[in-house]
Amino acid sequence: MMTKAKLFPLGLALALPILPLPAVAQSSSEVEEMVITATRVRTPVSRLPAGISLVTRAEIEASGWQTLPDALRLLPGASVVSSGGPGANTSVFLRGTNSDHVLVLLDGLPVNDPSLAAGAYNFGDDVLGGLQRIEVVRGPASTLYGSNAIGGVINLITRAGADRPAVAEIDLGLGTDGTKRGTAGLFGTMGRLDYGLSLQGFTTDGDNATPDRLTGGDGEENGFDNLTAIAKAVYRLDAARLEGLVRWRESDADIDNVPLDDPNSQARAEQLSWQTAGELDLLAGALTSRLAVGQSIYDRRFTNAPDAVDGGSSNDRFEGARTSVDWQNSYALPGLPVLRDAVLVAGASYVHETVELDTRQESEFGPFTQQVDAEADGVALFAHAQARVAGRLNLTAGLRHDRPDDYGSRTTWRLGGVVEVPELNSRLTAAVGTAYKAPGLYDRYGVNNFGYQGNPDLEAEESFGWEAGVETDLAAAGRADFATLGITWFANDVDDLIQYDFVSNSSINIDEAEVEGVEASLELRPTDWAELRASWTWTDARDGRTGARLARRPENAISLLGRFTPVEGLSLSPEAQFVGQRQDVVYGDDGSFLGNQGVGGYWLVNLAVTYAVLDDVELYARATNLADRAIENPNGFAQPDRGVLAGVRARF
Repeated sequence: MMTKAKLFPLGLALALPILPLPAVAQSSSEVEEMVITATRVRTPVSRLPAGISLVTRAEIEASGWQTLPDALRLLPGASVVSSGGPGANTSVFLRGTNSDHVLVLLDGLPVNDPSLAAGAYNFGDDVLGGLQRIEVVRGPASTLYGSNAIGGVINLITRAGADRPAVAEIDLGLGTDGTKRGTAGLFGTMGRLDYGLSLQGFTTDGDNATPDRLTGGDGEENGFDNLTAIAKAVYRLDAARLEGLVRWRESDADIDNVPLDDPNSQARAEQLSWQTAGELDLLAGALTSRLAVGQSIYDRRFTNAPDAVDGGSSNDRFEGARTSVDWQNSYALPGLPVLRDAVLVAGASYVHETVELDTRQESEFGPFTQQVDAEADGVALFAHAQARVAGRLNLTAGLRHDRPDDYGSRTTWRLGGVVEVPELNSRLTAAVGTAYKAPGLYDRYGVNNFGYQGNPDLEAEESFGWEAGVETDLAAAGRADFATLGITWFANDVDDLIQYDFVSNSSINIDEAEVEGVEASLELRPTDWAELRASWTWTDARDGRTGARLARRPENAISLLGRFTPVEGLSLSPEAQFVGQRQDVVYGDDGSFLGNQGVGGYWLVNLAVTYAVLDDVELYARATNLADRAIENPNGFAQPDRGVLAGVRARF
């Protein structure tokens, strides 16, 4: 039965297309945004039937964002959950799906960690110094990228090239809680070569991740240290292109064991990603063939020495590696009277994953030692087609077949379309498709000192999802681009979810998830010096068997982001976020476990200011949690209190 809560967004979605909307012409100076992650080829965003968000380098600098979670938490459909401040384990839920249903790419290279449970990605380890932009595609995307892409894909695109042979950049900042950051970079274009080199260091004493309300807290601060280096080069020949990328990252973080502080529990992570690629243009440029080979290597270590909180000790090491080979061929069909911008994409991919687990623990039950080595291979064939029909209909279609060596093969598909209605300056979108997530190596073969034993017979999780929406440009106050209003209704059902089973002390395919929701967005551009972006996401994510709400997915989420340049050189970027009521594992003030309960919502308000003192020198400051709210998300883990960071950024 449709409840009132569901009828409201559905009614709004149905009513929007018939509202009286003035028709306006697109500004001739407007440059259409392009994205590659949604189709594997450069395509205008307006022609894609998917929820897409772009975070640019200019936005990162104007907002003073320090870490990857900073840049993602305001996006529609994204719920960011962090067990503390910078460096804490951080998950991202897209459109109500699980956090491990998000595939993360680095310049197109998959970088999810095979040694983590469910093959997830820890967003808390990443800083932003070497990134040029972030492309986020919401909705099923397995036809393009295979496993993990049930909820969507996040592509981290690194920096290379400049408007002259060499541009040196320096960024230095100091803040509360002993925070220090420094970035040095060299970027340029020399003839046929684009290159980029960056080194960023970030360190903070942090706040205490154990809330003050818990009696088990001792006030210990949770620090974080990070060093990230990126090198990228792109060399263009007359009919070819060569690329190389290396990213190395090392981080150390203090972690707590909720509901108690733990004074010496630490996490150390090293990560190396590399990729080489060659691209060849054939048939006078109509056919492009690209071969990319890359690898992502993780080495994580968790240590905990005896203390007053816990007399035991542990030294756990998780090593994972994923080697990828991707061959893609893109053919641009000649233009026909009715069919335009038609592109066919076809290719194959191969992936090899390895995991080495070394667990050594001492407790009141005695010593526990276990080593696990596991590996998996898989091959896939994929095809994608897109075309513009009759000048206003944009169609996309995709098909993929994955054949792993240790569980059943999977075929996924996706169909979508965008109808342009220039009479109303609107675009109608719709898409439907399937996706899947492979069982992780840890889920299949992992062990721990509590008797957990992986289940090698796990099957893949499967999903079926759809979305439909409308986007409209509105003219007002003499401006053709005064506002853009969009709304999308989405749903995604996931079967054979992998869940821990208390009886067998293992993982089994048992759960089901049913997700539906609405994403609404509004962009206002009342003047040349002011812009406001607002979004509201309503999500109803439930256990398909019991009807209970899934944990850590807020039913309502609102984000507001402003960009104001009232005088030349001065930029103000206020942001506000509301995270509504959600289900979570709840701990009482005495540390007692109270079970799964609803927890209240909260507002978070931040402000960034930049001022250009010279053409290539600017000062910046960012204040976070201005209201100094006591926030826990998830419950039992305190988010940072009020903080300020200020610095200087220069280019030479």
